[in-house]
Amino acid sequence: KELKPIRQINLSGPDMKFTIETLDSHAKRYAEKAGSLSGKMSQDEAVKMLVEHDLAVYGDGRFPIEDYLRAICRTPTITFADYLQAVSMAMGDPIDAGVRENFLKLDKDRSGALDCAELGELLDECTSVSQKREQVKELLECMDVDNDGKVNYAEIVKAICF
Repeated sequence: KELKPIRQINLSGPDMKFTIETLDSHAKRYAEKAGSLSGKMSQDEAVKMLVEHDLAVYGDGRFPIEDYLRAICRTPTITFADYLQAVSMAMGDPIDAGVRENFLKLDKDRSGALDCAELGELLDECTSVSQKREQVKELLECMDVDNDGKVNYAEIVKAICF
């Protein structure tokens, strides 16, 4: 079944474009509900939260998030990566699925954030350990916006997509 956004997108208008502001807004709301961006929530909680948001912003409560969550996540609990992917799909401006898939592959401990060791796997082709360590440090400095020593999914999406 092909999933389509309920609203037609006017690409010249800002109303349904997935932007950095959209990302920040949803990251903040998710963290408030789940305790952090690394926290998990049930699909039901995510659907309820997005319907409330949709009613407040657009007034129609017809955000098709549940269909998208089911399409990308087979478990009853979701991560921020699942949530954000579903939001962008529902808006008709999806984040490249490879971003989420690769983030999930690198996040070996399923913490919802990449630590130095996990980031280091991106740099396996570096010629020396010290070169790799320096490049991991540079990646953290560039991408770790909240300065917690890890790169969460929101920071990855900002770095890659914006």
